[in-house]
Amino acid sequence: MLKKWILWRSIQIIIDFLLIYLAFLIAYGLRVGWIISNDFPLEPFALISFLCALLWSGFLFLTKYYRLPIRSGKRIWFDAILALIGGIIAVSALIVIYFFQQELFFSRLINFYVVLLGTSLLFTSQFIFRTIIAQHKKQDKNIYRTLIVGANRTTEQLIKAIESNPYTPYKVIGVIDPYGLEKKIKGHQILGKLNKLETICDREKITALIQCDAFEHTLNLISLCEEKDIQFQFDPALRGIYEKNLRIREIAGQTMISFVKRDFNNKNKEFAYKWGDRLLRQVFDID
Repeated sequence: MLKKWILWRSIQIIIDFLLIYLAFLIAYGLRVGWIISNDFPLEPFALISFLCALLWSGFLFLTKYYRLPIRSGKRIWFDAILALIGGIIAVSALIVIYFFQQELFFSRLINFYVVLLGTSLLFTSQFIFRTIIAQHKKQDKNIYRTLIVGANRTTEQLIKAIESNPYTPYKVIGVIDPYGLEKKIKGHQILGKLNKLETICDREKITALIQCDAFEHTLNLISLCEEKDIQFQFDPALRGIYEKNLRIREIAGQTMISFVKRDFNNKNKEFAYKWGDRLLRQVFDID
């Protein structure tokens, strides 16, 4: 499943590059005219625009604009900001490399048209990709068919989050209660206890398993997932780890879980902490 989304994202990267390059050429036509001008020749502009389009695409590529799973909710606007910044960088390169070499011609309108058209085309491309993901989720295509182990509050929150997000490539197929205490949770029927796990995985064609309970069975669950090529994830609280403000970090190449001290629950400081935290992670990759 993930290989297909990577393939589609790769195709989107190529299409986006062509759209960005097209924005440069359209901007030329809008400003100079559709008949090639001798005063402002197209050939050198097209060549340098190609390099600037590569720069724009490279910026998006390195800033996780094409991440999987895609950003959702309010974070969608982060993609729009990245596209805009990439456009400004590309246009700045165009000004330095090309327009500064022109003694008789400099066009602010071309730069404005490039950024406007480029960001609009990128936003349209991203919207189409999001629509495809949402449609595939509705049709149960190219998604993780997910089984959750554990019938507790964490499971309820997880189901609610997955079902309310149209872009996350997960669909909850059912829940297993390790101890057989519950019959139904959050609108999902309990499919059985752990002794039916392998049968349920085969019958429901499970491709992802999330553990929210039954800590003592973790090794068996991991072994089953390895055997059947099922994605395995677990809730941090299952290991007695505080759930909020965690980061996966490295110390000398060794993977660690880091706790970040942020008072996100303080309403007076929530905005500053949230955006400050995003800035620290994106720019400096620190906590």
